[in-house]
Amino acid sequence: MANPQAITPQLGGPAGQKMTPPMESVKAAATRGLALAPVAALLLSVAFLLLGNGLLGTLLIVRAGQEEFSSSSIGAMMSAYFSGFTIGALLLPRVIVSVGHVRTFAGFAAIASITAILHAALVEPFAWMPLRMITGVAYAGMILATESWLNAHALPSTRGQLLSIFGVVSMGSWAVGQALLNIAPPAGVTLFLIVSVLISAAVVPITLLPSHPPAEVEQEQVALRDLLSLSPLATVGALLTGLAIGGFWGMGPSFAQKIGLDVSGISAFMAAVLGGTLALQWPLGWLSDRVPRNLIIAGAALASAAAAVGVALTAEAPLPLLLAAGALFGGFGIPIYSLCVAVANDDLPAARLLGTARGLLLLNGIGTAVGPLVGGLAMSLAGPGGLFLYAAALLMVLSALAIIYRCPEHSLPVKATRCPSAPMITGALDAMIQKQDRRRSGTR
Repeated sequence: MANPQAITPQLGGPAGQKMTPPMESVKAAATRGLALAPVAALLLSVAFLLLGNGLLGTLLIVRAGQEEFSSSSIGAMMSAYFSGFTIGALLLPRVIVSVGHVRTFAGFAAIASITAILHAALVEPFAWMPLRMITGVAYAGMILATESWLNAHALPSTRGQLLSIFGVVSMGSWAVGQALLNIAPPAGVTLFLIVSVLISAAVVPITLLPSHPPAEVEQEQVALRDLLSLSPLATVGALLTGLAIGGFWGMGPSFAQKIGLDVSGISAFMAAVLGGTLALQWPLGWLSDRVPRNLIIAGAALASAAAAVGVALTAEAPLPLLLAAGALFGGFGIPIYSLCVAVANDDLPAARLLGTARGLLLLNGIGTAVGPLVGGLAMSLAGPGGLFLYAAALLMVLSALAIIYRCPEHSLPVKATRCPSAPMITGALDAMIQKQDRRRSGTR
């Protein structure tokens, strides 16, 4: 997460100088590389995309519950999505290098739109599992294309602003998508059609933008086996948060359904968790730039674990208490992955940051894919609250490990890192594009 001070427009100069008019500040920002109109269109595409994804993820779990799918089947179905997303994040950069950002986005949007409709036509667990995996791959391709394109618009002086806005739009759209669940009954086909329309609408803004070549990135590769020695806290934290938070992403709506919430209550619960993330991701990032990051990770993990226990205990309590506990769980728990990436940035030389970030993404993706499976098993063994007790146990382990691990006591630099919903994979794509360009020009 970016430091709030770093993204606040500075309208004044040194003491005694005249304040710069707001319009001049806008012009200066544009001169530094903040191309406002193209970025707004990209963010609009992301908003449509994640509105559809947020609605579809919750809709499928609610519909699966109505169709009396087992918890293990629901968990496997959601794990398939995250498995597909992880596979896509690692393999699809080469596709974008070959065919370009716009064609990649449009092609995978068509695939995601088709699979959304097929979910309504084939209401069977064994049909939904491969469809969810295909959807995960498609969304990885679209998010990768939009995030890379967004990154290409920014210079170092504006990248923190754009990536922070990207994270807020992503989480906000996902949260609003939960409210769309109330438009029509989940048992019908209407909501699946709405998902398809939203995905199709996401193509319109991004296809109107000119292409900008990403900046050159030269990085060393980092093997997975080296991650633990390079940055132990970041490595363990990425995996544990994937397991804990992935269980919620996959089985949270099923938990809400099993404790007796209706459709509006399920959407409110999911929106509360995401709303908590929107409220707390900035303060946690701000603190992590001023206090040793391991202490912030330890505190956030402990607070999220306590909130997870609170969710399990308030399952039978009035809805406002459940929503408050859910908001704290998400607000403290979901940003931990970004804090772990920031720790890796502190520990490693610049040449190894990209390779490490891709390894952390893979570990987090593996955890997110496995989380719904284990979360579903916990629900089968301990009831609906078992999902959050499982998450609490993992987060408490992470908190203890973060306290043991001590960050260096030097002054922590302010760094702009991506929000949890934005996988850190576009640097690899930038490097591949530059490498291909050098080959075409005959240079090395």
